[in-house]
Amino acid sequence: MVKSDRSKIIKRFSEAAETYSESASLAKKTAERLANALMPWQYSIPEGPVLEIGCGTGFFTGYLIDMYPGREIEITDASDTMVEICRQEYFNRDHTRFTVLDAESYQWPEEYYSLITGNFVAHWFRDAGVTLSRISNSLKPGGFMLMSLPASESFQQWKKFCVELGIPFTANPLPDVEQVVINLSMGPFKVDFYEDQATEHYDSVFDFFRAMKKNGSSTSLTGKSLTTKQLKLLNRYWLEQNGGRVTVHYHTAFLAVKRDL
Repeated sequence: MVKSDRSKIIKRFSEAAETYSESASLAKKTAERLANALMPWQYSIPEGPVLEIGCGTGFFTGYLIDMYPGREIEITDASDTMVEICRQEYFNRDHTRFTVLDAESYQWPEEYYSLITGNFVAHWFRDAGVTLSRISNSLKPGGFMLMSLPASESFQQWKKFCVELGIPFTANPLPDVEQVVINLSMGPFKVDFYEDQATEHYDSVFDFFRAMKKNGSSTSLTGKSLTTKQLKLLNRYWLEQNGGRVTVHYHTAFLAVKRDL
């Protein structure tokens, strides 16, 4: 991923800000699951500020603010539009700041945050393992980092159908969880992770791609595209092979990183 790709990603999410909440259903479900994953450790983090990366329109933000009343919380996103939406929603919460922050270019302070979270954001990093490793160095001793993301085994059925039809598979590469865990383990950290499958259903390929555009995730980093003829071919074949619906499979991962005391 080059710098111009990063700009495209941020621009696309800003453009999709108004429709993100209604179309990013998987990210919304994952935010609830991430909050449930945090609960056992809610009172285990050390003193210090809490950070959310990639707040979007606030799916996870509300959980985080409710779980840590009185704690200094910084809500961030690389898109100023997304940050503003969260600010308007949660402006009356004490001790909460809203900041534009690009996790890839930010100069991360050493041992500063007690908790760092991110829901469905790490797969947009150039190298998720490297960037998350840099971020984890900002944890205080005893601090936690919790992340959710779609991983490399997602979209297997989509890929299979494209191969069978001889047309381009246009999904962006996604992080390899094993490699990310290896990166995160190279330091004073304990890493745990959980993986499972999630599915989304659509009436057509066109509805699927339209939803991706509305939630900002349609930025292609592959250089590949489909012609109208190929799109129609994929739609017809997918529906035939899948009982009249387009089912999209996601391989989701939840990462928990604790810095040693």
